[in-house]
Amino acid sequence: MIYTSLFPVLFFAVCIISAVIAILVLQNNHKAHANRCFFAVIISVVIWSAGLALATFADDAETCEIWRRVSALGWGAFYSIVLHFILIITGRMKLFNKWWFYFILYLPAAVTILAFAVPSGINPMPYQLHRTEFGWSNIATNNIWDFIFYLYYIGYSITVVVLVLRWGQKSSDKSIKTQSRIIFFSFVSALVLASITDVLLSSLAVKLPQMAPAIMLIPITAIYHIITKHGFIVSRPVKNSAKYLNIIICIILYIVFIFILSLLSRENVTFKKLNIEPSALRGVIASLQMFISVYLVIREDKPGYVTAILLNAYGILLASIYAIANASTVPIPGIMNYLGVFLVIVLIVGYKKKTSLHIEKIEEQSKSLMESEKKLHYMAFYDSLTGLPNKALFINRLDQAIFTARRNASLIGVMYIDLDSFKSVNDTMGHNTGDLVLLKIAERLSSCLRKEDTISRFAGDEFLIQIANIKKVENLYKISEKIMNSFKDVVKVKNSEFFITSSIGVSVYPVDGEDSETLVKNADIAMYAAKSNGKNQCVYCTSEMKDDIIKNMKLANSLYRALDNNELFIFYQPQISTKTQEIIGFEALLRWNHNEYGMVPPSVFIPIAEKTGLIKPIGLWVIKTVCEQFKSFRNKENKEIRISINLSIEQLKDDNIALQMSKILKETQTDAKNIQIEITESVAFDKEPYVLQRIKELKALGVSISIDDFGTGHSSLRRLKAFPIDLIKIDMEFVRGISSDSAKDKAIIKSIIQIAKNLRIKVLAEGVETEEQFDYLRKRKCDEIQGFYFYKPMSVDEIKAIIAG
Repeated sequence: MIYTSLFPVLFFAVCIISAVIAILVLQNNHKAHANRCFFAVIISVVIWSAGLALATFADDAETCEIWRRVSALGWGAFYSIVLHFILIITGRMKLFNKWWFYFILYLPAAVTILAFAVPSGINPMPYQLHRTEFGWSNIATNNIWDFIFYLYYIGYSITVVVLVLRWGQKSSDKSIKTQSRIIFFSFVSALVLASITDVLLSSLAVKLPQMAPAIMLIPITAIYHIITKHGFIVSRPVKNSAKYLNIIICIILYIVFIFILSLLSRENVTFKKLNIEPSALRGVIASLQMFISVYLVIREDKPGYVTAILLNAYGILLASIYAIANASTVPIPGIMNYLGVFLVIVLIVGYKKKTSLHIEKIEEQSKSLMESEKKLHYMAFYDSLTGLPNKALFINRLDQAIFTARRNASLIGVMYIDLDSFKSVNDTMGHNTGDLVLLKIAERLSSCLRKEDTISRFAGDEFLIQIANIKKVENLYKISEKIMNSFKDVVKVKNSEFFITSSIGVSVYPVDGEDSETLVKNADIAMYAAKSNGKNQCVYCTSEMKDDIIKNMKLANSLYRALDNNELFIFYQPQISTKTQEIIGFEALLRWNHNEYGMVPPSVFIPIAEKTGLIKPIGLWVIKTVCEQFKSFRNKENKEIRISINLSIEQLKDDNIALQMSKILKETQTDAKNIQIEITESVAFDKEPYVLQRIKELKALGVSISIDDFGTGHSSLRRLKAFPIDLIKIDMEFVRGISSDSAKDKAIIKSIIQIAKNLRIKVLAEGVETEEQFDYLRKRKCDEIQGFYFYKPMSVDEIKAIIAG
């Protein structure tokens, strides 16, 4: 009886396994043609297996034949449905647009079912049944109907194999090629094994039952493996594939236990050697079945849950049939046990769903946090426009490169790149176009570098580049030259062409610094030197540049305290009338006596004062000091003497400069007509409207206006006409030309004097150092002279002595 139960166990296991796969595939997408067809394939295997299982341990031949005919419904339709499925997945759906194709496809299946499943009389002896130790077995008679089936089975099987093979060969997709190979080898192995067990051995009168249903699990599980791994057929891929071997083992064990229970119900088995009563053994088996069900539900997710449901439903069905057929109450405890397992399964699944929902929420939150972290990291360390590392990440990588360079005794180059006049692109074409140009330039710069190098967008139109692991400075020269050459090509954006140049400063580790901050700072110094020298060039940092920067920084810091420390003072240079050769005025000249550097030239500290904004308080101090000292300048005859005070562009930007000067004049009781405001030509004739407005406001106070360095800036007759000018000062550059007998300089001086006379504007010549220069200017009727030929700049006491004398 045990051998008779062996193959039913196997066939019922095939039913359960196939049913589990069918349900899972259909659950994923029940609307897809391929899914529904694959479901039909599995159902045919289930009918095939179930019929064979019941036929194998039937009580008599008549019952066995009935179940054999039921089984024929499955294996008769199986091969037509399989071919239908393969035609769908290999992309031959157009064939099904014609109704007659269905007829041709399923005609052999209909003939087979008619001959082997339906007792119609066309095949009076479809089976030759013999009872063996393995149960009922069929030995083929090899009549005409058997040969028709062999032709159908072999023909359709070969067609399936060929279609799958060609599907993989024609496709260029690696995934499809892999799927094709798996399906091909699974069908070939199933075809060979089924032919041996069900055709060859059956023809040789071997007593084994039909094995094909079990063998057909090979292509079925292979296709389900493809589904879980590649998302094949189903609309959404299976997230967690179950362990198929575990499920199959559990199914077989469960069905074995069911048949043991069936044996215990049929026969009075006492297991005397083990001293176990049937009731005790039933309890043990019921516990094991519950353990298997719980294990499947907990460990194997949805496949395990479906399998456990089917197994317990199968157990309830068999127990119920036995109880009804034999009017016995013995199976009732088992039925109750199965129902209890059902309840446990439902509870576990319910809790697993709740748990999985919580886990999904946690995973979503974790994923969201990770994405937010990535975004924050990107925002913190990368430029949003170009995607390049920003300053923070650049410094971090530079620090790492310095650490490596110390160990390897290698060099590092840091390049500071500033695009020349890029503001004009944004102003004329808009910021969107400017951003596109920056993107192009970023790509171009990146293409010039090696993988180990780093490029960063430092600011609006500034980039930093780190060239690491350099053995010779010459290698850095080549890279910087390559970068400079990259700017020679035009940048094309939105059908417009842009010619962009750059000023590049380079510092080298460890020569120009041993930390990232110093290297970037010195590269910046070199870049500004490149801009100062005419732009569109690459300049390497030198010790002189660094010394100048340090000096300027010290001077800037010292300038903040210069007034408090009484380091600033005023010199005066007399202005002489060419007719009388008498002093008619003075130019106030600011001087700075630094405690470390000594006398600092105005050409050095005035730009620093303008850059730092100190020019405003210093300028007001100069005006007030000059006015206070002016009282001692009057000579005995009380002649009118004027004082000329220079104003910078930064002072003219101050809306309150005229009001502040008026206040100082009142406080010092100085007559405005004795004060002359001197402005350089480049400032006076600036196109900004506020310059003319400030000049008019100052003129309204009663002071006179003079234009310094006339002829070196942007002079125009229209501006001379429009501006309220009292005096123009010829620049010393033209005056020096008199001594060198420069005809052009002399012509320019003559023209300036003539124009001024015609406009009723007085003329003063600066930098007169020789008698020849003085004579030439006097003969050309220049009104006033200023220079070393008469007086050098002098202190207040020296001026007082001259006037007193």
